[in-house]
Amino acid sequence: MVFKEQHVDAYMVTWKLEREFGGMTTVCTQRAAAFAERHGSAAVITFAPNAQIPQIAEELVERGKLSPKVKVLNPYLYLAEHDLQPQERIPGRKAEPAHQDFTLSDSVRHPGGTGVFCEHSVAGPEGEVRQTAYFRNDGTVFLTDLKFNDGKHRRVVEAFDRTGMLVARFNSAASFYRYWLSQIVDHPDSLVVIDSKFTAAMLASWKTLHVPKVFAFHSIHVAKGQDLATGKLSKGHGPIIEERANWDAFVFLTRAQRQAYVERFGNPDSAFVIPNPLKPSVLQPPEPERGATDLIVAGSLTPNKNVAAALDAVHELSRRGKHPTLHIVGEGSERDALEVRAAELGLGEQVVFHGFSDQLPRRFASCLAQLFTSTNEGQALVILEAQAQGCIPVSFDINFGPADSITDGSNGFLVPHGDIQLMADRVEQLMDDPALAARMSQQARTFAREYQTRDLVSLWEETVSIAKLFKKKAATSDVPHFDARLRGVEFPAGQGLQVKVEHHADLDALPADAVFELVFVNRGSKEELASVPSTGVEGELAFFDVDPQLLGEIPEQDTAVDVNLRLRVGKDAEDKRLGLPESMILPYFTTQKNLSFRPEQ
Repeated sequence: MVFKEQHVDAYMVTWKLEREFGGMTTVCTQRAAAFAERHGSAAVITFAPNAQIPQIAEELVERGKLSPKVKVLNPYLYLAEHDLQPQERIPGRKAEPAHQDFTLSDSVRHPGGTGVFCEHSVAGPEGEVRQTAYFRNDGTVFLTDLKFNDGKHRRVVEAFDRTGMLVARFNSAASFYRYWLSQIVDHPDSLVVIDSKFTAAMLASWKTLHVPKVFAFHSIHVAKGQDLATGKLSKGHGPIIEERANWDAFVFLTRAQRQAYVERFGNPDSAFVIPNPLKPSVLQPPEPERGATDLIVAGSLTPNKNVAAALDAVHELSRRGKHPTLHIVGEGSERDALEVRAAELGLGEQVVFHGFSDQLPRRFASCLAQLFTSTNEGQALVILEAQAQGCIPVSFDINFGPADSITDGSNGFLVPHGDIQLMADRVEQLMDDPALAARMSQQARTFAREYQTRDLVSLWEETVSIAKLFKKKAATSDVPHFDARLRGVEFPAGQGLQVKVEHHADLDALPADAVFELVFVNRGSKEELASVPSTGVEGELAFFDVDPQLLGEIPEQDTAVDVNLRLRVGKDAEDKRLGLPESMILPYFTTQKNLSFRPEQ
């Protein structure tokens, strides 16, 4: 097969690669570089069509943001040179556009004018039918992408060989991407990590034969301000977690986030912890002089980064007569509002907006402290980047990142989320005590240096090996697919409980020895406290009678007990955390044992 020309062991999958990018893509490229250094090559896979990808990759290599050993693969550029493996059976079109009188609207050429990358055409009186044709280097069409609306949004992607013969058809772009990706990566020696939430949504239904599907969480999985145990999931991560049965492994950046996920959703065997890689940075001489009152904020200027809080801290320090200078490095949607806010606070030249910078290590090395004011994070690699240059982080103590890198009072400071006064206190303390600042600066460097020596490549390889074993076991398991949704709780005489659970298992496919059980697990110790077999199964509902004596024996007063639904088939068994059905109204009991309701936020 042609993909062997491009074979590499490690593939990092994201949506696009641009000249400027944020933390998630940085981690993606640095992880690829670590694998390339170990094994000789690795690849970043993107899907967004872009004729400039080769030039972008070259520029990133020149700027030190991409390893020269890392390939960048993209289906549109790949198929311009290689053939797509033909489908065994080409599906028919689900619909046809009402208009097919296409006229050329514009074309995109490869940089340097070396040939046509694609041509855009339209049909219909309003140009409502759109088609894009993509060209090989020899001028033949290898792919057409048709979009139209017949009451439904339709998309037809068709691939052709060099003679113009149809070899594959897809009724969505996502199905095309999945098919091509399987051709490239689905072999026994592959390690594949999906980094982008947007891409993960397209790959949820991706069926692989050999390679485990692994998604890496780069940020918190619940929405801003939500409770970890019960709160609404974040917009990007919610669909991924809801379809967790389709994934072989989830990888979290911190132990705390993995624990929060497992306590809520179960599936401990498929949840792992691997922190982000930290690329060593060596400053070219001369090293900058560290400003005794220079502070820095680095990252995308988005609402989540909460940079306005850093402005408030600088304003408070100025009110105390300290006159710091805050360097803001990064771009984003909040920049204009932050510039207005800085002017309103009268900070004037005390705040410098630098925009994007390839000199971030030098910026860190020239500043006394980093102000980290995010509302939520996955790991906050930028804290480690600051520590590596001896810049002392002063951070809000949020879920989940800062406390994994900062030991309060040693290599940085942690302050309660939103406490501007205490953040200013800690910065003032560093300004007033140079000996303390020097000691903490050195301790920050030491911590970052020790972090950089972690063998994260081996940890990834071990994690994927475990995921492969579970994938193989699942393929041979006799436990069919099932769900676990609470459908009712009744209180019969005797003060026990009858619990009704919706399972969605195919009863006709279940063997005679299949059993549903309700399993009670101590949240703190993970000890299985009790299991209750179902007293009956009717359609998609399983019924469980929970004895009051069992309930009285389960928890200590201050220990939560989680409830799972287990399906046992012979020697095989699988547990799923019992969840609520989708509803905008959530029932709960008050401490006075009264029933109340609240709308889902």
